[in-house]
Amino acid sequence: MSDLSKDIMLRDFAGRPTPASLIRRVLAALFRIETRFVTTLYLQRITILALVTISIIVALDISANVGALLDSASEQEASGDLGRIIYYALLRVSFVTPAVLLFAGIWGVVWAEYTLATSNERVMLFNCGRSYIPSLVPALIAGLMVGAIHFAFAGFVKPATVEIEAKTTHRSYGLKFDRPAQSGEEWFAGSNFIARARVKLADDVTLNDVYVFDYGENGDLQYIIRAASARPAQQSGYWTFSSGTVSYFSTLSDAAGSDRQALNETRFDTLESELALSPLWVENIGILPILLPQDVLTELLEQGDLVPNLYKYEMTVYERYASILYCLVTMLLTAHLAMTRFSSGMMPYRALSVALVGFAAYFLFSVTLMLGHHGYISTLISAWIIPVVALILVSKATYDYVTGTAAR
Repeated sequence: MSDLSKDIMLRDFAGRPTPASLIRRVLAALFRIETRFVTTLYLQRITILALVTISIIVALDISANVGALLDSASEQEASGDLGRIIYYALLRVSFVTPAVLLFAGIWGVVWAEYTLATSNERVMLFNCGRSYIPSLVPALIAGLMVGAIHFAFAGFVKPATVEIEAKTTHRSYGLKFDRPAQSGEEWFAGSNFIARARVKLADDVTLNDVYVFDYGENGDLQYIIRAASARPAQQSGYWTFSSGTVSYFSTLSDAAGSDRQALNETRFDTLESELALSPLWVENIGILPILLPQDVLTELLEQGDLVPNLYKYEMTVYERYASILYCLVTMLLTAHLAMTRFSSGMMPYRALSVALVGFAAYFLFSVTLMLGHHGYISTLISAWIIPVVALILVSKATYDYVTGTAAR
């Protein structure tokens, strides 16, 4: 980029910029023709990259599952094998779109800026008075749009697709989608209990062949409930057990004054007892949190201690919201790097270097999310650390550039 173009980029900031001046420039740029042109170019490139990537992934998926897909539909009325494959492909498009958008947004900006630079259109925009801050507005708009689309697909479209797939194709995502059905023996633990049961899902939630081991605050076993079945009681945190026994320990003293533990067992037909276990969690047992709708995740978080491994659901909610900020700031950072480093006679490797920065951000974001989902680091940190660091970097880079302290 020529020195003249750089001077034009910075012409609105003879001194240090103020927040008010930045906001005015951004708002004024929202309605300009250049903003619509560059934003449209960004979105076109992002869409092309996303569609190509999704097509490759779905084609590989179909080739690996076509036999199972056609066999699973052999007993159903359908429009033929081709119709079933197209139907399955459309479902898989909705499934993989959220993951693809996280990197397609970055590389779409690189591709668009490379096109603008090598065709001299970016220089023309600068020489026509398009300064630096307004030039970032298209990345701001496109980043918000991509982030919002990602959230909509991850929180609503993908979970709906999973339910449809489970009902109409060979894929199985959990007991909930196969109801009426009963699981094998399941073990789950709460804050003060360990339980074993078979989960039966029909019109309601039932636990069959139930064993509940309840522990006191000191970790001592207090009682054991064995029952043929259990259903949620009206009071939250309580279950109604049917046809079983409750065993508890009591301390007895012998003639020598020594204490010993005695096991007392009582039979019951019906027993309502405290069990800090969410019926909603039981209904969704075995389903990955990332496949659950946003409203279900929100309700599970509200139930708090009634949900085993609550951090997994908390992590998914944080991830969906953090991805909006991630898409926004990484696309802004990419646009900044491209506008300040690309030129009309540049070699392609310079574009590749900026694309690699985006790939590094995507890789680190994926790693921190994985660590959070497995409970190795705090869910709040794992979801937000990369987007926040990227926000700091793009804010500093922008400030340094408009104040003339950046190395150019």
